Amino acid sequence: MSERAVMSRYAWVLLGLLVCFWGLVGINRLGISYILPIIRPLFHMSLFQAGLLISGTSLTWAFTSWISGWLSDRFGRKMVMLPGAIFACLTTMAMGAAWSWLSMFVIRDLIGVGDGVGWPSGQSALAEEVPPQRRALVAGVFTAGYPFFGSVIGAIVITRLAVALGWRWVFPILGFAFLIVVLALWLYMREPKRGSVPERLDWRNAIKMVRDYRVVLLMLIQSGALAWLQVSNLFNTLFLTGVRHVSLVNAGTFLAVAGAVGIVGTLLLPFLSDYVGRRPVVLVGGVLCGLTLGLYIFGGFPLPVAIALLALNSFFIGVVVPLGSATIIVELVGEELRAATMGLVNFVGVMIGTLALPAIAGAVADGYGIKVGFLLAAICAGLSGLLVLGIPETAPRVLARRAGRTAVVTT
Repeated sequence: MSERAVMSRYAWVLLGLLVCFWGLVGINRLGISYILPIIRPLFHMSLFQAGLLISGTSLTWAFTSWISGWLSDRFGRKMVMLPGAIFACLTTMAMGAAWSWLSMFVIRDLIGVGDGVGWPSGQSALAEEVPPQRRALVAGVFTAGYPFFGSVIGAIVITRLAVALGWRWVFPILGFAFLIVVLALWLYMREPKRGSVPERLDWRNAIKMVRDYRVVLLMLIQSGALAWLQVSNLFNTLFLTGVRHVSLVNAGTFLAVAGAVGIVGTLLLPFLSDYVGRRPVVLVGGVLCGLTLGLYIFGGFPLPVAIALLALNSFFIGVVVPLGSATIIVELVGEELRAATMGLVNFVGVMIGTLALPAIAGAVADGYGIKVGFLLAAICAGLSGLLVLGIPETAPRVLARRAGRTAVVTT
């Protein structure tokens, strides 16, 4: 391995702290679903309202992600990201004080203000601190913080805390724990050195990349992947407890297993893409994710087989988000527009995938049943894989191999 590909000790520690912060975002986004069987009757919610709660951080998340990415390209990653991270911790703690569906919805919108800064600034900071040969792997590790804390740790801890202490204590405890992580990040993180920085704060930088058809396709890919995530988040616990008649604690265990397998996919598949290419891995991952989820919902298999399908579903989708909304962007656009483009892709993805589609899926489920609403997640995952066919290959190793073969043929 060349020396340029070796990560520094600072980069490893920074990655660990950012993984933990992104884990808080996973807790915020996914954790609400684990207590839906408790708070849905308490707050007299329809499935449509439950879908809006799942979407509850999305509107503010979308705008904050977009605007914070644009600002961090000009003013720096640390200066923009960490105040938002502290706000996310404080508003997470406030979830325990909700007294109605509307108050919970408002609190979750406030959480989105802080959560939205994490993706563009965190991924950009890491891309600027690690060697190019490690970008996809590091992007996957960072992304894995979301399912690790949101799906694995969250599914186990939140369901058990809710049963043991009551649901109102869950989020104050978790928000305080992550506040300690964010304070450590504040003390440790330095502002990454960059080769180019926009000379002034030009609002056109926030939207100019929308003219690039490749970026538009990445927006749609992100929309499909996030729709899979949030629609699944809405229905997974309700499906297991209401359709498969599993207890809440056992449902948490099964979802934790699926989340753990998903983390393996989030780490392994981006690493594989370094060698075989971004396009084939995203294509196969998205399509197989859609197929396995469809079989899980409608197959009527024995519970162990169904859980295995759910785990495979999580495994295959793991590659789409880190590559489609981080690594491929880093490899397509210039450094001075990196975070702004990530924020723009995330803005559209969140508006469609996590704001609109969970609410639509909830309304569909109210009319036609949970299975039909859940099917939207499978369709969106499959489409996110197919859309990558319109994106050129960007993996440095693959491009170097192609250039070498071309040179040999030319000579």
